Formats: sequence, structure tokens, C-alpha cells
Amino acid sequence: MKSLQEAFPAWTDEPYVHWSAHVSLYSAKTRAYMTKKGLNYVECTPGSQPRFNEVIKPAMGYFGIPVLDLPNGTFISDTTAIIRYLEAQHPEPAMQPTDPVMRALAWLIFNYGTEGLFLQCQHYRWSFKDSADFAASDIGRALASPDPKDAKKIEQGGADYEAMKLGRFPDQVGITAETIPAIEKSTASLLEKLDLHFRYFPYVLGGRPSIGDCALMEVLHAHLGRDIHPADIMKKTAPVLYRWTETMNRPGIQDAELSQVPKEFLTADKLPNSLIDLLRMICMDFGAQFEATAKAYEDWLASEPDRAEGAIIASGDAAINRQAMGKMEYKLRGVKVRRDAWPDVINMHQYVLEVVDAMKEPELARWNEIMELVGGEVFLKYRPSRSVVIKKDQPPYGYVLGPKTA
Repeated sequence: MKSLQEAFPAWTDEPYVHWSAHVSLYSAKTRAYMTKKGLNYVECTPGSQPRFNEVIKPAMGYFGIPVLDLPNGTFISDTTAIIRYLEAQHPEPAMQPTDPVMRALAWLIFNYGTEGLFLQCQHYRWSFKDSADFAASDIGRALASPDPKDAKKIEQGGADYEAMKLGRFPDQVGITAETIPAIEKSTASLLEKLDLHFRYFPYVLGGRPSIGDCALMEVLHAHLGRDIHPADIMKKTAPVLYRWTETMNRPGIQDAELSQVPKEFLTADKLPNSLIDLLRMICMDFGAQFEATAKAYEDWLASEPDRAEGAIIASGDAAINRQAMGKMEYKLRGVKVRRDAWPDVINMHQYVLEVVDAMKEPELARWNEIMELVGGEVFLKYRPSRSVVIKKDQPPYGYVLGPKTA
């Protein structure tokens, strides 16, 4: 019989503390990651213990979850920073394929899952009263302090959060009467393609979970899989996808319905049609957003070329917890979207480039071939003029400018 250490190689005696909430979009990503990684962790909502409001929030200067408390007393905010840290600390079990092409695809899907579905998740949560009421109540419970039984405080906290979100819809997020049909069309396509893929494979890259699955859990579990209106749609139109959200929230790799699938990642020379179709959709729906974000970042750089290394990447008085570099415009399913551009999309693209730059010639040729096949040329072409550095374990707890290149 295997020992506990053999069965859970990432297990530690001292648990991590995951400051989070089940209603939280980004918390679903780190929760799924730590669960599938087999890490020892406990969860606390921000209002349940004094440390978050007395220590963590003042140090960051803003409210944001998830936050990971480390056993040494320090903490990290931001899902990407948390996962990058944990991957370095606990390389096994593998959550990134060893095949460089598949690893680059994992980071591309990671970027898409993290920020490419933001309109979808916000629309389906806040545009429908039953979902909005459910989410507002859940948010109120997560934030309530010191007494979670205080019904009025819970109700007011949820209502304030809902009003804030709805107020940001048109200008900051780009959700309007004109864009909603495109958002819903894009969402229906995603559900259809993933439901088909998960009929044959338990995870997005084959027989074992990856960082790409974890990023997709943000929207597909925390919003579309829990909120009343979209969860009903998913259960009716994509029941296999819904089942995947359950699988991603429990430890272990083996999936009950697909236990015969080898617990291995797919290889780049044998991509199934279901994954190719998903990648085509990602490139179509996320590619334009990515290209517009890249332009906004380069425009921001050009507006003040001599910015120092470490400068916060934001325009004007943009909040540090959602750093806007300015406005961008792109088309989703033929409809123009105007919204804020965020630097984390560029930061995550750098991790794709990091893998690509280490590829050998045959691997690079296959990467280029796949990207051209699925319409992902924009991801091949763009390289940021200056790097976007993630500083989420120390002030300013945000995205800052990297050094100038020679």
C-alpha cells in the first residue's frame, strides 16, 4: 500500500490558508488547483477571522481574494502568483505537461480561462435576478464581520456589491444591450464544445488535470456552475461539462465515468478534434481581446517611454486591485466591445512565450503549425516591448513594469 507521501507528494504537515469564498470567481481557480495538487490547505472567508481585515487587507491596501497565507507567516495575493509559487514549491504531481507544446497550450488556456471569459461570468451572474440575489446573499455572508448571523449586514453587504458590479457594466466591463447577444452566443459555443470534449477526456488536456482546467473553473464553476440561471442552462445543455466541475472540486485524478482513460496528458502530435475545435473557438473569441489588450499596453508604454522599472501599470487613478491601462475596442462575434484593458493578460502571455522560447526546432514547428491551424497567429506574433512583472507577495501587490530591454 502506498504511503500518504507517495499518494500525495505535495502534502505538507503545516497547512496553507486559502482566504477565499465559494462565490468568488478567482477563488475557484486556486481551490481547484490545490485540491487536484493534493495540497494540505484550509479555507477561511475574509469575514470569518480577524487576520484578513486587520493584517492582510491593510498591507495590500485593497480588498481582494483569494489570498494564500504561507506557513512562514507571509502571504501571496492573485491566482496566477499563487499557482506559480506553488508549482515551484511542489512540482509533483504534474499540473503542466512535460511536452513543451502541450505546456504552452496549458498556459494559453490558463490565460483564456482567467480573463477571456470575464464578460460571460459577469453577465450571467448579475443580469438575471435569481442569480444576482443568490450571489449577493453569498457575498454578504463571505464579507460579514464579526457576526455572520447578522442578517441585515449580510443583506446590505451583498446589495452594495451588486450595485457596484452593475455600475461598472457598461463602461469598465463592456456589457451592454448591444454586446449581450454576442456574449451569450460565445458562452453557448463554449458549453457545447467542452461538453463534447469531456465525453471522451476527463480533463481539457487529456487524462490528468492541468493549470488550464483550474483557470476554466473560475467561470465554469464559480459563476456558470453555481449561480441559479446559468447553472440551470449548463445542466440542461451541457451535463457532462457540469459533471467535470464536480470532478475538479474533489481530490484525485481518476474520473468515475472515464476511468479507462490513461492518466496522462495528450501529446502534441495527436490532438483530438474536440480539442482542436475548442482551441479554434478560444482563438476566435479571445484572440481579438488579446490583440486589443496588447495594443492598449503598447500605447500605454508609448505615452511615457521613460517610466522606471517597477512603475505600476495603470492609467490615471485606476484602482490597484483592477489595474486599467486605458480603454480598448475589439469585436466579439461581430459585435464591438469597448471596455478597460488589463495588464494581467500580457503577464500570462509571457508564460506562454517562456515555454515557446525554450522549444527545440521540431517542437517550435509543431507549435506554429497548431496555432496557424486554429487561427492563433496573434499569439505567435505579439511580444511585449517591456515585461509585465507580477508583484503579489510584497507592495504594491500589483502588476509593475519590468526593466527596459537593450
